Amino acid sequence: ILLIGTGILMTFGTKFFQLSHFGHWMKETIGGIFINKHVTAHTGHEDRQISQFQALCTALAATIGVGNIAGVASAVSIGGAGAVFWMWVSAVLGMCIKSAEITLAIIYREKNENGFVGGPQYYIKNGLGKAFKPLGIVFCLASVPAVIAGGNMIQTNSAVVSVSAKPAERLIFGFIFAFLCFLASGSINKIASVTEKIVPFMSALYIMICVMVLWRNIEVLPRCFKMIFLGAFNPKAVTGGAVGSIFSCMFTGASRGIFSNEAGLGTSAMAHSVAIDADPQTQGLYGIFEVFLDTILLCTLTALTILTHSVKINFGKTASSELVLDVLKTEFGNFGGISFCLMMCLFAFSSIIGWAVYGKLTVGFLLGEKGVKVFGIVYPVCSVLGAVFTSESVWRLASFFNGIMLCTNLIAVLLLSGKAEIYLKRGKQIESKRTSKNIGKGRLCHNSKPR
Repeated sequence: ILLIGTGILMTFGTKFFQLSHFGHWMKETIGGIFINKHVTAHTGHEDRQISQFQALCTALAATIGVGNIAGVASAVSIGGAGAVFWMWVSAVLGMCIKSAEITLAIIYREKNENGFVGGPQYYIKNGLGKAFKPLGIVFCLASVPAVIAGGNMIQTNSAVVSVSAKPAERLIFGFIFAFLCFLASGSINKIASVTEKIVPFMSALYIMICVMVLWRNIEVLPRCFKMIFLGAFNPKAVTGGAVGSIFSCMFTGASRGIFSNEAGLGTSAMAHSVAIDADPQTQGLYGIFEVFLDTILLCTLTALTILTHSVKINFGKTASSELVLDVLKTEFGNFGGISFCLMMCLFAFSSIIGWAVYGKLTVGFLLGEKGVKVFGIVYPVCSVLGAVFTSESVWRLASFFNGIMLCTNLIAVLLLSGKAEIYLKRGKQIESKRTSKNIGKGRLCHNSKPR
C-alpha cells in the first residue's frame, strides 16, 4: 500500500514523466550508455570508483535475478495470468520511485577516502537532518540480513535446486558459489568490472531464448494477452475458480514485481551513488530504464513463455522456476534444460555479487572499514547455507527485512520527493535547450554532465 501510494503521488507530481517522456529517458540511458561508457575523472581513487555504465550493470546485476524467472512463475501460479497486469502497474509506478531514489543518492552522497558513497542511509542523514538519523540506522540494520537472505541465500538456493535435488550435490554447488563469490566480490570496482561483462550477455541470452519460444507459439499470443487483461479483474474466468480474489491477484503481482525490480528498497541508489561521472539531472533516468528492462521486458517474457505453452499450471498453488524449465525442455529438449541451468546460475551469481555492493556500503555506514572486511568473509559463506536451507524459510526471512527497508526508505523518499522532482524536471529542461540548439545539425550532443 505504501509503495503503490508513493508511486501514484510521484507519478502525478512528475506529470506521468515515465510515460510522457519515454523517448527522452530511453535516449539518455540506453542511447548514451556506450557513448559515456569510458568517461573517466581523476580523483586519486580511480581504482575504487566506477563509471555510469558499470554502475548501471552493477545495479542490474542485483536487480535481474531469479525473481525474473522463479518470482514470475510463482506470481502466475498463485495469482493467475492477471497477476502479470498488476506487475506492470507496480512497475510503471515504481519507475518514478526508483528514479527519485537514485537522484537523491547523488544529491546527498558523501566523499570519503575511498571515493563516493551514498544511498538511503545518506539521503536520510544529509537530507532529513539529525532527527531522522535513527531511521537511517534502522534501514541499515535491516539491509544487512536482507542482503544475506535475499541477495545471496535465495539466489544460491534457486540456482542450486535447478541443477540438482540431491543434498550432497547441492552442498558441493554451494561451496562452488561461495568460492566464486569470494573471488568476484572484492572491491566495488572489481565487482563492477565483472558485472559489466555478465549482465549484457545473460540478458541477451535470456531474451533470445524466450523470443524463440514465443515465435514458435506466436498464434496463441493474442489469447495470452486476453488472459492477462481479463484475469486482472476477473481471476475466476482464467483460473477456473482456483483464484477468486482480485485483491489476491493484485497483491501477488505487485509484490513479485517489487521483489524483481527492487523499486522502493533503495538498493540501486547505492550502486549509482558510487559512479564517478554521475550527475543528479540524468542519473535518475537509469532507474526508470532498470525497471523497464527488468519487469516490463524480462518478467513479461517469462510470463508469456509460460502462458503460450501447454505446460500444466496448478493455479492457486505455489510454483517456481520448474514451469519455465518444463517449457524449455519441451521446446528444445536437453539443450533447453542445459540453457535453463546456465541462465539460473548466471542470474543468481550476478545478483549475489551485485548485492555484495549493498552489503559493503551499509556495513561501512554502520561499522566502518573493519566491518566491511568481516562482511567480505561472512558473505560468501552464506552461499553454502543458502544451498542447503529450505527455500520457504529463506524467502520469509528476506521478505521480512525487505519490508522494513521499503517502509523506512519510502518515508524518506516521500519527504524528499520535491527535491528529486526538481532535478528530474531540470534535466528535461536542459535536454530541451540542448535539442533546440542542435536543430539542423543532424545530431544531438550527448554530454555526460549537462550544464
